[in-house]
Amino acid sequence: MILLYYFAMNAWEEKKTILEKVNHETEARPFSIHRTYVGEENASALYLHCHPEAELFYLEEGTITFWVEDRSFTLHAGDGIFVPPNLTHHAEKRLGEACSHRAVVFSLEWLAGYLGETGNLYVNAILNHRPESVKVFCRGDEESRETLERLAGLWNYVSAPLQSYEMRLMGELMITLQEIFNAVSDQMRYNEKADGSREGVRKGIDYLMLHYGENVTLSALVESSGYSESHFCHRFKAVTGYAPFAYLNRIRIIKAAERLILTDDKITEIAGSCGFDNVSYFNRVFRRQMGTAPGEYRESGRRQREEKAWESLQKKNLPSEKQGSD
Repeated sequence: MILLYYFAMNAWEEKKTILEKVNHETEARPFSIHRTYVGEENASALYLHCHPEAELFYLEEGTITFWVEDRSFTLHAGDGIFVPPNLTHHAEKRLGEACSHRAVVFSLEWLAGYLGETGNLYVNAILNHRPESVKVFCRGDEESRETLERLAGLWNYVSAPLQSYEMRLMGELMITLQEIFNAVSDQMRYNEKADGSREGVRKGIDYLMLHYGENVTLSALVESSGYSESHFCHRFKAVTGYAPFAYLNRIRIIKAAERLILTDDKITEIAGSCGFDNVSYFNRVFRRQMGTAPGEYRESGRRQREEKAWESLQKKNLPSEKQGSD
């Protein structure tokens, strides 16, 4: 079972994007540092989610399969991975084996703002080429050694006053971001024509985010992008990895999963409000995408939400002994 826990649709007028409903801030700064221990009894090492910030993830113990969208990466203790903003990700492990991991979740715009207009070059390159910007850091790779040492040391900041490490953390994140940019720049194929096509795809995604509960037509979706139908469909699949209506169903199921956990609405009501006229079809699509039936998902999600609330109360004093948020 894949558990999508605590997703929310943020009400930003500009972005209309799917967000994890977790506040990634430290004393009003747009970053947060987390450490999570996952016991032997759990197969899920990290629940399925996404957020508008970037994430640097470091595995300190165990072996996991880390998924970013539909790509999987095997991580061993001492490995790390960079996840660009707004890409769904989760991790799995074997039953009977424990694992622990650390992560820093941070705003790219926050870092880039200190570089002025120059910072936009790096942020836009990664945002416009997010799948290509996923970067794995392997313990046995000499080029990854310094980055992994920085990631391993992030937990030392948690108990320190913000003013004693804030500038150092920003410097370490900027160095790491530069290394990521350098490593993936050849894959980005960063040019004006490609970015123009991606802008049309972004407009199409924004349209789907806004109208997912309605009867979306291909003609209206194409019109929102400003491209011809054939060009839009080709570029949409190339950028997202999904055909437009497969991506729409993905949005609808994620939104439905959020409402299953956060509301007491009936399943038929949730299906209808998320664009499914037929509840049987909704159940089939939900099970195929989430690995469980809607009712079972609601029960498991609420139970984990209660456990997460308890962990939050313990976080300031003790390391978590159950799976927490990233």
